[in-house]
Amino acid sequence: MCVYVLTPSLNKSFKFQSDWPYNNSQTYLLQTLLSDIQNDKNKEFKETTKNYVFTTAVNYPNNTDLVKQRIYFDKELKPEKVEVLDNNNNILIKMTFTKVDLDAKFAKNHFALDDNMETAKTEDTTAPVSKIDGEIYPMYIPTGTTLSSRETVEMDNGERIIMTYEGDSPFMVIEQTASVADEHSVMSVYGEPLQMATGVASVSDNMISWVSNGIEYYVLSDNLSTSELMTVASSVSTIPVSK
Repeated sequence: MCVYVLTPSLNKSFKFQSDWPYNNSQTYLLQTLLSDIQNDKNKEFKETTKNYVFTTAVNYPNNTDLVKQRIYFDKELKPEKVEVLDNNNNILIKMTFTKVDLDAKFAKNHFALDDNMETAKTEDTTAPVSKIDGEIYPMYIPTGTTLSSRETVEMDNGERIIMTYEGDSPFMVIEQTASVADEHSVMSVYGEPLQMATGVASVSDNMISWVSNGIEYYVLSDNLSTSELMTVASSVSTIPVSK
């Protein structure tokens, strides 16, 4: 199946060939939550005066810190809340449902790409940029690894910053201004989608890339595992602190 990620500020849509919504746990999809409950033979169940609570294993292949979830249903079996926890029972992800309509009706064009793109354009307040105003450094750096060089490269319509980290776990971070398409274009993306705090990233064997606030980010390494790459990338995207 195809998964589309819309980026109206760049007039682009990114197309993934992926079963992402079905082969990973998703806190916001009822179908996936029910599948997690059904597939976990060791799940736990508790009934309270207000709700039903299931505790199940989760499937987040790119984040080994996420190991289980608590799913809360009200007495009408509508989802109320989902909490995803680590091994120490710390809540790392929380989803709260304020309204659930199990009989919702959608217009024929509700999921049409072009129509959604036009709607997104009216809601997106992010403006494209031609210069990086303060690069963002990763807050997580593997042990025995340090920043060895930083280089700024001028491009035709912007600039690129290359940060190279060397040591026991070498990797590279590239930040560059994203180009805006004259007409709406659909870009095919190699890799699997990954939900991050500021959007959806593409994950391949040795690279994670994403777009946020008019900047394209790349974290690359031939040495780091996918999980380690994701940890570095998440520390770039969620904590906007310049060095």
